[in-house]
Parts: sequence; C-alpha cells; structure tokens
Amino acid sequence: MTSMRGSQMMGESEEGQKMRFQIELEFVQCLANPNYLNFLAQRGVFKEQTMINYLKYLLYWKEPEYAKYLKYPQCLFMLELLQSEHFRKELMNSQCTKFIDDQQLLHWQHYQRS
Repeated sequence: MTSMRGSQMMGESEEGQKMRFQIELEFVQCLANPNYLNFLAQRGVFKEQTMINYLKYLLYWKEPEYAKYLKYPQCLFMLELLQSEHFRKELMNSQCTKFIDDQQLLHWQHYQRS
C-alpha cells in the first residue's frame, strides 16, 4: 500500500509531504459528513475509477500512526463502507443519507451521557 512514506521514496519534498498530509487528513475527515457524501454521490464522483482508487489508497489512515490525527474517527468507518459499490450507490438516496446522519447524532447523544 502506498502512503505518505511512499511519497518520500518518490522524491516529494518535505513541504509537499506536509501539504499532502493536510489535504488527505481534511478530505478523510470530510467523509464523516453524510451530507457531503450525498453531494459527491449525486454528482457521480463515486462512479469515477480514479475516486474509487483514491478511496482505496486512503485506507492507510486506519493505521494507528495516522489515525491518531483524526478528530472524527467515524470517518474511518465511512471510508471502509465507501469501498463497497453498493454503499456508494445508496449514498445518492437522500433518505439513506438522513438515516446515517440521524444514527450519528444518536450515537453522539448516547456517548455524551456515558
């Protein structure tokens, strides 16, 4: 699997590596937002092979050395679900998106009480 370490081997500058890290961190965390996923799905972004490959590449964020930087860990669950073509198609459905959003809110409410 290629990750940030791979960019070092390809000769990317230290500044370029930092920028890539920040961009990928921000994008991965955006995956925690079901409305953003719906937006992308409705525009056909998840049908593009380059995006499917990119989502697979981003799985390196599940490794502890990278996951520790995430503020929204549910984004990793969404990233895993996005590996499924069926899930990517379902995200076009606003009801599906609302259900995911509601479930996240319920989880946060319960988590805060514990």
